[in-house]
Amino acid sequence: MVLFYGLDFRWDNIPHSCNLPNHVPLRPVNLDDSILGQALPWNLYTVSGVLVAGAGMVIGTPDQLLKLRARPVFRKTEGDTEDANFYQRLHKLMRDFPAVFKLAGTERLEPSIRLAAHEICALAHQDHDACLGLMRLLPMPNPAARHCLLTALVSLEMARQLLPPEDPLIDTVVCAALTMNIAAMRLHTELSDRASFVDDAQRDSIARHPQDSVKLLEASGLKDRDWLNAVGQHHENMDGSGYPQGLRGEDISKGARIIRIADFYVAKIRGRRYRPALSTQSAFKHIFGEERVRLDSHIALLLLRRSGQYPPGTLLRLANREIAVVMRKQGSGDTPGNVLSFMGPSGRLLKYPTERNTAQSNYACLNVVEVEPRWPEIRWEAFWGY
Repeated sequence: MVLFYGLDFRWDNIPHSCNLPNHVPLRPVNLDDSILGQALPWNLYTVSGVLVAGAGMVIGTPDQLLKLRARPVFRKTEGDTEDANFYQRLHKLMRDFPAVFKLAGTERLEPSIRLAAHEICALAHQDHDACLGLMRLLPMPNPAARHCLLTALVSLEMARQLLPPEDPLIDTVVCAALTMNIAAMRLHTELSDRASFVDDAQRDSIARHPQDSVKLLEASGLKDRDWLNAVGQHHENMDGSGYPQGLRGEDISKGARIIRIADFYVAKIRGRRYRPALSTQSAFKHIFGEERVRLDSHIALLLLRRSGQYPPGTLLRLANREIAVVMRKQGSGDTPGNVLSFMGPSGRLLKYPTERNTAQSNYACLNVVEVEPRWPEIRWEAFWGY
């Protein structure tokens, strides 16, 4: 039996229901003010499974609540209905989202995008780590649509830190990220698949796509100016070097500044056929290095604090040549912490996925890797217990 964050894995006995035998996965707990004066209904644990508060403990004061909120806390679950639906909902979103772009130019587009945005917000609230990890790892034939989904998720996390909880701009930013490339989805797919750099005609189309996307959204009946501005300005730079208007600093809408960072970040960590993906660590070196004058570094810092340098879904090659996956951000996220090793040096899946502590020299992280076509099929959702 191998335990990881409270999980017991066996590769040779994972039923399609995603209910792994004998495992009790940890689930994030979002503690709000309604818990004040109430007894905790569950034990609360750290990400590594250390008990921090027992079931039945009464949270009597705001200070006690703040102390519990100081770091992520988790509870154990025994296959709750909400848990069972999580993966099905995420899988459906990833499967169905590309078809939404066929509604461009019709009044059905806006409500469909808002519905997708609402689902992203709900899934991220339930289990952000699993949402990000699976959105990065699950098969998805449309790379341009995946890019929009990931950009929307990353934008959401920055917006939630930057804005009050009930600010409608949070949902608007997610909607704008989903539609930022709506006029150039086919081109973005071609750029992801091709093995060479862009030609002049494609470069012109790229330069026009923010304005073209705004026009297409307006033709679909969209009147939300915050949404339209975020799409039209999502390639503007803080130093005025962006396009299409050459806007500078605070003249760029807040939504556009958020999406600009998320778009850049996701493009770097996903890569293209002619440009290998960078590690998240390298992506942040670009953001706070050569891109510092072009991107809003204050907002980018929120992303770094939220995701860390090894966010969930990151695949690592360890010093012993095994391949492992980062399940949840641990501590400040400066190091991978404990990871789950699932593939041996020979490229065969391990019989028992095994926890490795990357602080130990024999399991230290050598480099970040990507899923390779030659790999056997992997049920990524099972790692998170779904």
